[in-house]
Amino acid sequence: MQAGLIIAAAALTANLAVVLTAIAARREPKEDALRLSLLTRLLRRPLWWAAAGLDLGGAVLKTAALLVAPLTVVAPAMTLGLFVLVVFAALWLGERPKPTGVFGIALIAGGVALVAQNAPEREVSIAGPLPWAITVSILLAGAGSVYLLSAKGRRVDPRVIAVSVGFAWALNGLLAKLIADSIDVGRWLLMSAAIVSAIGVGILGYLAKTSALQSGRAAMVESIVAVMNTLIPVALAPILFAEAWPTDPGSAIQLGSGLILVGIGVWFVTRVQTTALERAKTKAEATT
Repeated sequence: MQAGLIIAAAALTANLAVVLTAIAARREPKEDALRLSLLTRLLRRPLWWAAAGLDLGGAVLKTAALLVAPLTVVAPAMTLGLFVLVVFAALWLGERPKPTGVFGIALIAGGVALVAQNAPEREVSIAGPLPWAITVSILLAGAGSVYLLSAKGRRVDPRVIAVSVGFAWALNGLLAKLIADSIDVGRWLLMSAAIVSAIGVGILGYLAKTSALQSGRAAMVESIVAVMNTLIPVALAPILFAEAWPTDPGSAIQLGSGLILVGIGVWFVTRVQTTALERAKTKAEATT
């Protein structure tokens, strides 16, 4: 019950921050996407500061939830906030919910519920340096790839940017669990290193997320991010934190079914963005 309330508060806070960030970001030139100039512009907007404060509050609440619940429950449960995001986006961004998008979010929610249902008990166990080094290297490469594309002058699709945000947020989710476990075992130096790392990764991911929200539908961007921020930490939890999955066939079937539902749901949600981009392209060609 306590964990559920904390997770609900974290999801509500985080998704309200998404909408406020989108409002602020869409007032800035799209040419600033994936550049520090976008953040320097946003620093002058009180609305952005409110969004950043809510984001920070959501991160703190998520870490608090990890003190009382396993990562394999907290990460999937956070995706249920997508339903709140659809309402917020319709009210404040004018993004009318499409039936296919809402259906996709429902599939994602159902999928992650199946994943969470088979979650193990919370463990306090931290892997050695090698698994962490490999994990951090791979996720950082995924998070930073869009900046390399942008530096080469290529236009980056908001869905691709959202994937890079997913890598960054997944890494931060793992670091949040590391912070929580470090507090439990009193490893304060490790906790401090994890906090510093989380701040650096957060800046990298936040700039990409803000850029994606400039031209991408909020529900689409956050759905991609939420799925990656769920499945990657859940997949790595047994390796990094000894939160092993049950091995009985029934649980394995439910887990596989949940992953399939998540994949189909993401396809439906991103299809909404694809249709919007195609319409915009057709309209632009008709006026030239």
